[in-house]
Amino acid sequence: MGVLFLFLGSIIYNKRREMNLTQIELANDICTQNTISKIEKHNIAPTVNILIKICLKLDLTLNDVFSDFADKKTDAKESLLDAIEKEVLLNQLIGIDEKLSNLQGKLGDDDKKQYELITGALNYYNGSNDESLFTLDKVLQLTKSANDDIYTLLAYLFKGLNYLSQNHLDRAQYYFQMIGDVVEENIDVINANDLEGLFICKTLSESFNGMRLFQNAYQFAHFGLNYAKENHSTYYLAELYFNAALALKDSPDREEQYHDYSRLAYYLAKSDQNETLLEKISRME
Repeated sequence: MGVLFLFLGSIIYNKRREMNLTQIELANDICTQNTISKIEKHNIAPTVNILIKICLKLDLTLNDVFSDFADKKTDAKESLLDAIEKEVLLNQLIGIDEKLSNLQGKLGDDDKKQYELITGALNYYNGSNDESLFTLDKVLQLTKSANDDIYTLLAYLFKGLNYLSQNHLDRAQYYFQMIGDVVEENIDVINANDLEGLFICKTLSESFNGMRLFQNAYQFAHFGLNYAKENHSTYYLAELYFNAALALKDSPDREEQYHDYSRLAYYLAKSDQNETLLEKISRME
């Protein structure tokens, strides 16, 4: 049993006691009292489905549960540039321009590709496609388009998104496939963190669904879910389950799997109070 689940059992036990719930009360409509007992005693790890329902009943988010394990950089001091990139990938864009401007003249050569990637992503989000594509090409010059560099893959990803937003589907698919070939071979890109890897999988699965390439969409949603599980990360879990469900929606032979993914996406979105995703799930049903 991993260290993660030793902490998990303690978190559930402490929160249950804090809320004055018995094991039977917590287990009601979720699992058996014996299962709760085994989880709290670190004898078993809960399934994702059970864990989500427990979190909902205990008013916990998965980020609360996995806070010590959600990022490989937990023990390292996060640089300001890393923090800005994280906010951009999580689409938390308020105040980002000011933070970037404060870094002018303070960056070393090793920071330039990350800085330009962030700038190119912001240009994309602001609808400045030509500026974004120009800046992303600068990133590729800095990385020399090396496939083992996460900023190469992120540059390809945002180039694909730029072309997709302009309805240039062939160009978008070209860049998405370049990333896909690398991810299929090895998602653990040398200098990638969990957030970056899962952002790629989430965005590819979402984009392929939008292009009605459902097999590709399911493939990358599945890559992301496995990657999140292996790294005990919670980034984009709800979106990945939703993208997997959407990719299987019109597959009669996989109806049970579709409903499983859809339910997990719903529970996660509800736990995180993700109203935008909850609305998408309601429209999918």
